[in-house]
Amino acid sequence: MQNNRTRQLTALSMLTAMAFLMGFLRLRGAVPGAQFLTYDPKDVGILLGGFMFGPVAALLMSIVLALLEMVTVSESGPIGALMNALSSASLTCTAAIVYSRMRNFKGAIIGLVLGTVVVTTTMILWNYIMVPIYMPFITREAVVALIIPALLPFNLIKAGINSVLALLVYKHVSAALKAARLYSFELGTDAAPLRRRDIFILVLLAATVVAALVAVVLMLLGVI
Repeated sequence: MQNNRTRQLTALSMLTAMAFLMGFLRLRGAVPGAQFLTYDPKDVGILLGGFMFGPVAALLMSIVLALLEMVTVSESGPIGALMNALSSASLTCTAAIVYSRMRNFKGAIIGLVLGTVVVTTTMILWNYIMVPIYMPFITREAVVALIIPALLPFNLIKAGINSVLALLVYKHVSAALKAARLYSFELGTDAAPLRRRDIFILVLLAATVVAALVAVVLMLLGVI
C-alpha cells in the first residue's frame, strides 16, 4: 500500500511539474478590451492527473499550481492565485468526477463538456466580482459589457482547447507512466463508486457558484 502511495505521489509530482512548465506557454492580452484574460495550457496536465487519480488529485494540483505561479511568474498576487485555482478546479474536478464514474471515451467527453460549462459559468461570475476589486478602473458595468464579446467565448475556447489537448495526449502520457510503473489503473474498467470526497467536491463547486450568484444579485440590488 505504501509503495503504491509513493508511486502515485511521484506520478502526480511529475504531472504537476509538467503542468507548471506548460503554464509558461501563456498568451496575454489576446482579447481586446479584456487584457486581464490569459490563456495557458496548464489545465491539460491537471486534467491528466484528474483522469488518472481522481478529482481530489485535480483539486490539489489546481491549488498547488496556483500557489507556485503566485510566487514565481504571476503578477496578480493572491487574487490571481484564487482565480487560477477556481478556473482550473472548476474544469478539471468536474471532468474527473464524471470520468471516475464512466472510465471510457464517452465518459471523458461528457466530463470535459460539463467541465467546460461549469468553468465558463464560474469564471464569468467570479470575473464580475473580482475584476473591479483587482482593477478599480474597470467597473462592474464594464465587466457585464464584456460577457458576450469576451468572457464567454474566451472561457469556452480556453477550456475547449485544453480539453482536446488532454484527449490527444492522455494515452501517451498514461502509457509512459505505466511503463515506469507509476500508474496501473487500466482504461475501460468498471466505473468507480462515487465517494464521499467526490460528493464534497461537487457540493463545494456548487456552493461556489451559488455564492457567486448570490453576491451578484446583492450587488445588482445595491445591498453590497
